[in-house]
Amino acid sequence: MKNWMLGLSCLGLVACSEGTGTVTFTTYGEDFIEKGIPAAEGDKAGFADGWSVTFSKFLVVIGEAKVETHDEVAARSTQARVFDVHKPGPVLVETFKDLAAREWDHVSYAIAPSATAVAGNADAADVERMKAEGFSVYIEGVATKGRDTKRFGWGFKTNTLYEHCESPELGAGVTVPKDGEETVQLTIHGDHLFFDDLQSPDAKMRFNAIADADRLGIAGPDGEVTLDELAAVDLTELPSGQYGTGGAGNVHSLRDFVTSLVRTAGHFRGEGECSPKVR
Repeated sequence: MKNWMLGLSCLGLVACSEGTGTVTFTTYGEDFIEKGIPAAEGDKAGFADGWSVTFSKFLVVIGEAKVETHDEVAARSTQARVFDVHKPGPVLVETFKDLAAREWDHVSYAIAPSATAVAGNADAADVERMKAEGFSVYIEGVATKGRDTKRFGWGFKTNTLYEHCESPELGAGVTVPKDGEETVQLTIHGDHLFFDDLQSPDAKMRFNAIADADRLGIAGPDGEVTLDELAAVDLTELPSGQYGTGGAGNVHSLRDFVTSLVRTAGHFRGEGECSPKVR
């Protein structure tokens, strides 16, 4: 009787026969954020219009990491953390232990404002700034082309859930190894903030229109491009064939456009994709 009852209990517990393992989430800004984005040269990716960009900060608020299937949640995080992915990475986001060793086909996470966020690897002052301003993403950097230099410091309040994350090499979600550990990298793509199309896979990085926003600003050129200056640039005034919206609504200014690009920065295991859900 005891053996029969044990058999029934194991039928209801996946981990009974498959064992358990660990999943560790990390985040990483790649070379474009850590070292900078060059001008394009031959087949080398970079700005198509000759600019280069280096970042001094690239802050993101990451939370809500989740491992699940369509009907069962293996693990979820409840603590948002602020990371500066300009600092060398990858860096630890969250570790989930004792998960059932099996395939979990749905991984998701959020980049969203949080009034209760704590430091990941970000400095304390940066954490407080993100909380006080309600930012999910904040970047600082310098763009250079010849003798022309433009500074920027932009904060965004976007709230984006990255769902159904999938790697081209490893597939959807994550497979938890028995008595082992699997690492899932939440990769941040800084180059996406400068693409000239919201939909096209052939989008190129450009900075000329952003630089011109400073030249045309009410205060005149002062070497710093602000989001207010980007808001004054109507997309219809930009060169034909650039800054296509792909039919996205409420994207009329260059600020709207860059804000939409911010939502595309979250990736999965390098070049893997997620489905961004605007919240």
